[in-house]
Amino acid sequence: MTKRPFLTVLLILFCFCLLSVNGFGQTEAKIINIDFNLVGEDIVITYDIINYAPGEKFDVTIEVITESGKNLGARSLKGDVGRNITGGKNKTVTWDFKNDNIKLTEGIYVEVIAESLLVIEKPKPVKRKSLGGAFVKSLVFPGWGNSSISGGPYWLFGVAGYGCVAGSAIFNNQSHQSLEDYKIALDIDRRDQLFSDAESQNQLSAILMAGAAAIWVTDITILLIKGNNPKNLSYKQNSTGPKLGYTIDPISKSPLMTLKITF
Repeated sequence: MTKRPFLTVLLILFCFCLLSVNGFGQTEAKIINIDFNLVGEDIVITYDIINYAPGEKFDVTIEVITESGKNLGARSLKGDVGRNITGGKNKTVTWDFKNDNIKLTEGIYVEVIAESLLVIEKPKPVKRKSLGGAFVKSLVFPGWGNSSISGGPYWLFGVAGYGCVAGSAIFNNQSHQSLEDYKIALDIDRRDQLFSDAESQNQLSAILMAGAAAIWVTDITILLIKGNNPKNLSYKQNSTGPKLGYTIDPISKSPLMTLKITF
């Protein structure tokens, strides 16, 4: 009878190994049910890979370690070992330990290590716009801030706003000129006409300037309303510094801008 002293000291261990991931993200796969037995002159190692993703493959390595801590450097392995191993149950690896010139004189531990070859791309973070930056843009040119956040023809606010400012300046200049002409005119009818023109031009100038202010306020109000949507803008909660907002005057029912400064 051939004596096999190592048979009395072989240890069957269940080794659960965390899978490292090659790439972005993390696999949910696990190795379970690790076992090994002597079959003929070979040691047959079995294991299962569960919770793997569709199409996920693994680079599987086997380490055999003695009770005293020595790594036997198992090389003569065949079966479900190496690269491109698919997940599933009843995975089998056969180790011809004699071919590796290994003599088993003490108990051994078997560790199955699998590295996922599935590359999970990390989603690109959504770029959020700054409310402060958009607010400054809208102060400079109405519609610029809103266009930078959500797109759209908000630049028309700027064209209309600066058009009103330009028109107001032109009529204001004409009103001033009409008033100067009125002062030096000698004909009574001419003086009356110039004075009337000066008043009309001054009123048009004031109306256009009020229109320009309304355009600026409307654009900034729209911008601040958008600021309540976290999908559009970025915020730092509970941080120091100025914060812009808006509210409604309970008496006039008109929108009001607010500025909160936290120290």
